[in-house]
Parts: sequence; C-alpha cells; structure tokens
Amino acid sequence: MNGDLIAVESRAAVRIVTMTGVPRRGNPMSPQMAQALLDALADAMTDDTVSCVVLAGTATHFCVGADLVEVAKLQGVEAILSGWLDDLDAIRRMPKPVIAAVRGYAVGGGFELALYCDLIIAAEDARFSLPETGIGVIAGQGGSQRLIGLAGRAIAADLILTGRELSGKEAESYGIAARTVPAAEVLETAIGVAEAISRRSRPAVAFAREVILEASEGTLRQSLRIERLLAAAVLDTAEARTRIGNFLQRRPSANRTKAA
Repeated sequence: MNGDLIAVESRAAVRIVTMTGVPRRGNPMSPQMAQALLDALADAMTDDTVSCVVLAGTATHFCVGADLVEVAKLQGVEAILSGWLDDLDAIRRMPKPVIAAVRGYAVGGGFELALYCDLIIAAEDARFSLPETGIGVIAGQGGSQRLIGLAGRAIAADLILTGRELSGKEAESYGIAARTVPAAEVLETAIGVAEAISRRSRPAVAFAREVILEASEGTLRQSLRIERLLAAAVLDTAEARTRIGNFLQRRPSANRTKAA
C-alpha cells in the first residue's frame, strides 16, 4: 500500500518525492502516509548522490492534513503517550534541504508539512489554511508557532482563529512561501531551486541550514511542546468528538475529504 501513496524519482542530485493522491486524492496524512514519506526522505538523506529533496503533491492537492478517521479514534492521554504528531519532526532535523512544491490545497497538517520544509514554492492559486478550530481541535505540528515566526502574531491569529484560506500570492507576501509561480510551473521551479542548491558546497549548505534553523526556531522548543500537548488534550473534549463526528458524517466521500 505504501508504494501507492508516494512516487520517487531522481534528477541528477535532486530527489523528487511525490504524494500521488492514491488511493485518496487529498493525500490525507494517515500513519501509512507519514511512514511512507519518512522512509522516502530517510533514503534520500543516506544517498550520497542526492543533495536536495523536492516534496510535492498532485496538481490539486498537496496534502489535506490529518486523516480524521484516525483522529476520531484517539484519546488525549493515548495520543500524548504514543508520541502522536512527533514523527514528522524528523523532517526538520534532516541533514539535507527539503523544498515543498505546493499546488492546490495545503490544509491543516498539510500546511504544517509544508512549513517543516526549508522552502515553499507555491502556485499563485494554492490554498493554505489551518481550519482545525472549526472541528474542535487545534494545529499540533508547529503551525501556530512557525506562522507567528514567519508572518507575525496578527496574521497567525487571523488564520488560526478564523480558519480563512490564504492564496499562494498572499502566502508569499507574508513571508510564508519563498516564491510563487503559475501552477503549471511549480514543480519545475522547485526542482530548479533544488538544482541551484545542489551546486553549492554541501557542507556549507548544511551549516547554513543549522544557523537558519537555530535563529528561527531555537527559542520555540518549549512552545512547540506545549502546542503538541494541548493538541492531544483537546481530543478528549465533547466539542471535538461532536464536530469531528459531524464532519465525517457529512463529507461526500472518503476520496474528497478536506481534513484538518
């Protein structure tokens, strides 16, 4: 099954990892999807021929975030003890740059997945959002913390508390996306950026990334831990159970879900 979830190809020193939209077109972040991504990225990190990775979705969906079918089964204490939401933190610690090529929807955990990456190259009409509060939960993979760092408290509060969508152009204007281009050019632009990075000194790039990461997130570690704990704890509220249940009941089909 994991082999259907992602496709992997190489172009010289660039590894391209694509979430395929199979079997569910939104690329929901199920445990299977998370493991498939981490396995593919870990393989790229240990391959000496690879200098940079591009992470992409389909033309219409980067990733719609958490698989709510799985979330509905969780309880807060269980989520905390099991390390729920911890796995994808590994992306931030990987030794080679990862570039997100975002077309279509990057929703909830899908938006946070893009924020884990070093750079976001977005379609002008891409749609970014953190809709979790609408279904009784909160973002738990660093979305609130990283948005504050990138766009400021006011924009982060607007997006998180109202759930409104940002276009790719807006995301670029707020410093969330590094570049925006027409949707048809996103993947090639991201690969071009990765190729440019690959021509630089690999040790120098690695050290530069450490400096950038420390400057941008060195003070966030405690806040990220609190966010993770609260994201798990809110799962036990009656409001969350009701809203997630209502969402799952009214969605048209499993293949058309825009999850948190």
